[in-house]
Amino acid sequence: MKPNKQDVVYYLVLLCVPLFFCVASGLYLSKLSVDHHAKDFGQFYLQILGRKADVLSAQVGVALSQPEKCEEIDSRMAMWRYIDDYATVKDGDILCQSNPLIDWGSSKFSAKTLEPGLHHYLKKSSDSTADIVLMIVTEKTSSGQGFAVLTEQAFHEYLDLVPSSRYSKLTIWIGDTAIVGRRHADQVIANSVESGDHNISIGALASDTYVNTTMAMFVLSSIPVALMISLMAHFLICYFAPRLSLADDIKRGLDRKEFYLQYQPIYGNDNKLHGFEALARWQHPKMGNVSPEIFIPEIENQQLSMLFTRYVFERVVQDIGPLNLTKPYHLGVNVPPSFMCSDELDTTLKSTLEAFQRVNLLLTLEVTERQLLDEEAIRHIYAVRQLGIRVAIDDFGVGHTSLSMLQRVHFDYLKIDKCFVDTVGVDSINAPVLESIIELAHRLNVNIVAEGVEKIEQSSFLSARGCQFQQGYLHDRPLSIETISSRFVFG
Repeated sequence: MKPNKQDVVYYLVLLCVPLFFCVASGLYLSKLSVDHHAKDFGQFYLQILGRKADVLSAQVGVALSQPEKCEEIDSRMAMWRYIDDYATVKDGDILCQSNPLIDWGSSKFSAKTLEPGLHHYLKKSSDSTADIVLMIVTEKTSSGQGFAVLTEQAFHEYLDLVPSSRYSKLTIWIGDTAIVGRRHADQVIANSVESGDHNISIGALASDTYVNTTMAMFVLSSIPVALMISLMAHFLICYFAPRLSLADDIKRGLDRKEFYLQYQPIYGNDNKLHGFEALARWQHPKMGNVSPEIFIPEIENQQLSMLFTRYVFERVVQDIGPLNLTKPYHLGVNVPPSFMCSDELDTTLKSTLEAFQRVNLLLTLEVTERQLLDEEAIRHIYAVRQLGIRVAIDDFGVGHTSLSMLQRVHFDYLKIDKCFVDTVGVDSINAPVLESIIELAHRLNVNIVAEGVEKIEQSSFLSARGCQFQQGYLHDRPLSIETISSRFVFG
C-alpha cells in the first residue's frame, strides 16, 4: 500500500525533530567537554610549571644567597646553563654582575617594588630590537637582592614541555605577557587558568583532530538517543492520540462507513435459532479493529448516541435487503433510552419496519441499561410495543433499571449480562445474584436471554433454571450478513 503524504510528513517530523535536537545537544556537549578537558589539561600543566618555577627560584636563591661574593656566584652560575645573565644589588648599587653592558642599577630590576618570583622583561639589543626575557628575583635581605635572567629559549628548554596530540596550541603567560605560544594567545585565553602561588597563567586549545573526534563521538552517541525518543514519541502518540481524537474519528468513521454490523445468533433451549442481535464493529484505517468497549462508551460520553443509532438502523436495513427468510426471526437492535424520546423515533421505526416486513423479520429494540429511563421514554415504550415491536432490557443488572421500573413497564425480554453468567460454577459474590435475576424474571413473566454463554456447564445451568434463550460463543460467534444468508435464511 502506497503511503499517503500525511504519513510521510508525520514520520519525517517524528525522526528529524528529535534527531536535530539530539545532534545539536551532542555538538554543544562536545564543546563543553573539549573546553572542560582543556582547562583540566591547563591545570595539570600549571601544576608542573609551578613545581619547576619553585625549583628554579630555589636554585637561583641558593646561587645568589651571598650577593657580595662575586667569584662564588660566577662558579655557581656556570653550573646552570639556563641562566643567561645575573646581578646582585644592594641599595641601588651593583655588587656583582655577569654582563657589565647592562645597566642594572637604572633598570626596573633593582626597583624596591619588584616582588620575589618570576617576571618578564624586554631586553633591548644593539640593533634596537627587544627580546622578551624572564627575570627571577630573590628575596631581599640585608646583604642585598639577586636577579637572574633567562632567555625565552632557555625557559622553553628548562620547561621541557611534552607535546600533546590533543592540544596543539598552548600559551603560557608571565603576568600579562605571553612567553610561550604568543601567536595563538588570543584564541586560548578563554580557557586559561591562573596559578594562585605564581605569576603564571596557562591556556590550551584542542587540536582539530581531537575536536573532530569528540564531536563525532557525541553526535554518533546522540543518534540512538534520537531514535529512542522518536520511538517513544510514536508509542505515546499512538496511545494517547486515539483517545484525544476518538470522537472525531467516530464521526469520520460514520461518514466513511467504517462501521459495520455482525449478527450473533440467539438460540432457544431446544437449540433452534430464535433470532439475532446486531452488533456494531469498527474497522479503523490505522488502528485496525477497535473494540466496542472503547468506542461505545465514547459515543455515549460525547453525545453521539443518536447519530450512531441512526447509522445502525440504516446499516441494518441495507444488510437485510437481499435476505429471503423462510420463517420469521427476531432481530435485536441496541438503542439508548434517549432514542425512545427523540423526534426521529417514528420515522426511523416506520422505515425499518417496512424493510423488516419485506424479509419476514421481527424487530426487537434492546434498550441499553447504562442510561436511566425517564417517564417520557416509558410512554414511548408502550407506544412502540403497540406497533408489534418487541422491547428488551439489555445488560440487565449492571445499569440503572430498578425493580419498580420492571413492575411499571412490561418488557418482552430481559437480557442477563455476561458478568453474571460467568459466575456459574465459580465461587463468586455475584453467584446468588444470577439465580435471583432468573427468579425475578419468572415472577414478572418476562422471557430471559442469557448473554456471553461460553461453556456447556453454563448452558446446562441456565436451561435447568428455565432461561428460555441463550447467546454466546458456545452456540455461535457474531456472523457477517453473508454467512447468515448462506446458513439460515434460504429454504
